[in-house]
Amino acid sequence: MKKSLGEIAKLIDGTVEGDEETLITGVAGIKDAKAGDITFLANPKYLPLLHTTQASAIIVADNAPPCSNNLVRTRHPYLAFVEILKLYSVQPPPPQGIHPSAIIGENVRLAEGVALHAGVFLESGCSIGARSVLYPGVCVGAGADIGADCTIYPRVVVARNVSIGNDVIIHMGAVIGSVSPEQMVLYSNTEDTGKTVFIENDVEVGANVAIDGSFSGSPTVIGSGTKIDNLVHIGSGARVGNNCIVVSHSSIGADCTVGNGVTIAGQASILDGRTVGEGTIVAARSGVTEDIEAHQIVSGFPASNHEKWLRVYASMKRLPTIIKELRELEKRMHQMEKLERAETDDH
Repeated sequence: MKKSLGEIAKLIDGTVEGDEETLITGVAGIKDAKAGDITFLANPKYLPLLHTTQASAIIVADNAPPCSNNLVRTRHPYLAFVEILKLYSVQPPPPQGIHPSAIIGENVRLAEGVALHAGVFLESGCSIGARSVLYPGVCVGAGADIGADCTIYPRVVVARNVSIGNDVIIHMGAVIGSVSPEQMVLYSNTEDTGKTVFIENDVEVGANVAIDGSFSGSPTVIGSGTKIDNLVHIGSGARVGNNCIVVSHSSIGADCTVGNGVTIAGQASILDGRTVGEGTIVAARSGVTEDIEAHQIVSGFPASNHEKWLRVYASMKRLPTIIKELRELEKRMHQMEKLERAETDDH
């Protein structure tokens, strides 16, 4: 594929500095790019590479310094580069048909264009939307609904009474509607009367994610546009808002409420029943033990205001020096007390 730099700039709402007629034939990282490639620079750490890269054009932020190479200035270079990757990526033809080894229960509803790979197991009463693809070993429980244009990768388990919207991607080994130990009794004694998990449209779920179903009270909900990284656990009855980002090894406890546009960084944990307000950023390895208001940046354990935590952390690094100084001060005070007592005795 060949596109002019001007055409690409229009696609990402960018402004060209240089030759708009330059032809772009591929994409690459800033270190590996060659003539014909477009690359990007989002991290100031790589600013020196602006002048040495072999790329024909570079996507940069609005405030990046000028250089002799062709530039495309945009507000979010990283996101713009993702859009260009989609443009130049070569997609394999969509899988079609139903493999003879797929097992399909009674009253299963398959819409037009559904593709079922080898070993797919569909329990009675589930439904699969138009053009959705289920790869080998996928298991879909009774009463579950999967919307249109979904991609479910190998060995995913969609448990009974789970509802999945349109344009959802679920990566290998994820379990949607899993049963936590404390809910096992409820699971074994509950009739199939309602949905246990709602995953809304345009959600992406990473590999080996566990999203617990709720078998009492409100269902577990993942809002539209939310992206969940690998190895994340979301407890039963949790409600995750729209357009959230949940990074690997994080945990969201049962009955938590996470507002729209929240970012939960790697290895962070939110205790059961807590609320995180919209637009909040929970830093890596933080532990949320209390409710967090909207549009905050929190870090540490227990999680608190990020700037406050940085001051605390800076003080902690000085503790050995502070202790040493205190001991020296204590020693000097003892010496002064001895001198004072000696002078008193002389009088």
